[in-house]
Amino acid sequence: MGTDRSDSGPIDEDAEREMRIAADGYIDISDTRRVRTPGYHDHGLEPVPEGEAIAFLLSHSFRGHRRIIRSLSLEERKRIRLALWADSVQERMALVDRVWRAITERVSPSAGTSEPELVQVVRYGNWAYPLYLDGDVTRVIPHGGMPLAEVSTDMIFELDLERKTA
Repeated sequence: MGTDRSDSGPIDEDAEREMRIAADGYIDISDTRRVRTPGYHDHGLEPVPEGEAIAFLLSHSFRGHRRIIRSLSLEERKRIRLALWADSVQERMALVDRVWRAITERVSPSAGTSEPELVQVVRYGNWAYPLYLDGDVTRVIPHGGMPLAEVSTDMIFELDLERKTA
């Protein structure tokens, strides 16, 4: 089938090229059909509700010392949805870490402290998430946050209308 060039008539060069390229795993760039490449595609993906996205994000510990400086965007909440559906821990943590780094900034810990240091209290609705610098990680203590009624008011100041932070 097209391998013996001595038999009848000329061979269509385009057809042979497409067969060879397809067999080798390459894509013919002259082909007008759309090909979906690997990567991040969120077409038709619903974002996670903000409260659920914040709770999921802050249920993780993160390397380094950081504090939140802005709320989650729609695209970041879609990435959280992908992280919830991730097949592997590595894939989940890559997505979660990307969102974390996008909404936070570095902070410097106080020198010589072995105790966890409160850096921020994030409030969403009636729930508070105290962020601590604990060793070389940033995490919420207690794990999962706490009811807002248990947080002293002097630890909280207004960051924006949806969230309060220390």
